Amino acid sequence: MINLKKLYYFLTVAKEGQITSAAKKLCISQPPLTAQLKKFEEELGVQLIKKVGRNIKLTEAGEALYEKGNQIVELVTKTQKEIKDIDKGEVGTLSIAAVTALGATFLPEQILNYSQKYPKISFRIYDADNHMITNLLTNGVIEIGIVLCPVDTTIYDSIPLPTQLMVAAMHPKWNQHPTQNSITLKELSDKPLILHRSSERIRAYYEDNNLNPNIICLHNDIRSMIALSDTGLGIAIIPKTSALLNQNKNLIYKEVSEPILPLYANIIWSRNRYLSNIAKNFLEMLQNSPMPLASKK
Repeated sequence: MINLKKLYYFLTVAKEGQITSAAKKLCISQPPLTAQLKKFEEELGVQLIKKVGRNIKLTEAGEALYEKGNQIVELVTKTQKEIKDIDKGEVGTLSIAAVTALGATFLPEQILNYSQKYPKISFRIYDADNHMITNLLTNGVIEIGIVLCPVDTTIYDSIPLPTQLMVAAMHPKWNQHPTQNSITLKELSDKPLILHRSSERIRAYYEDNNLNPNIICLHNDIRSMIALSDTGLGIAIIPKTSALLNQNKNLIYKEVSEPILPLYANIIWSRNRYLSNIAKNFLEMLQNSPMPLASKK
């Protein structure tokens, strides 16, 4: 196996053309350098250099090693840098899963900011529901999840995200009060509703108030809910940020004013599982960003 230190000595001598000047550049005296070169030749079983007066000349084997040796040193230097970059979380892949409501609204800007700071990082992003996201975390497929509350704080560490309000996205044919910018769940109870599968609070409200809503469709994808609403099938109740992102000129958006239905979400990661520096850097960026996070845990 080629000794990298001796290879570097040889390359320096070959580049300088003199053992004396090479010794000065290497900050060692001439006799030890000569001894190292002699030992290197013995280890390889070939002659690398010939003395021509005060100068040296490479043999055919020396010429070949000089060309390949420079490539080896360059590769080693590059590899060392890459390893350090990986250790610092500057190279690699970040795997994240997010619920649809946030994967299409909150996440893109954060991914862009992170990519600008760490351009060598690639991303693997999953669109999933809470249950699938926690499974992905448990199985180590992802390192970070963005989920709707509640969160099991005995298993996950978390960063709360800004609270969102809900809006009703409706086709004009369902807009019975054009001058109103808001609407109540009671007013919506007799309309065909398109609800997200995680909308337990909406269904609980109707049950608690002895109302029998006309839930025409349950879905787990916000974008599809908006598309269905656009056909006139029914009124979709969705997060306000999703409505802003998917603005449809044919639809009317009204804030759900009673009851107020804040949507709580968290960025989570497994408490007792190894977290890469890539993921740590991403979480640190979020915590230090100007976005209006809730109180940090």
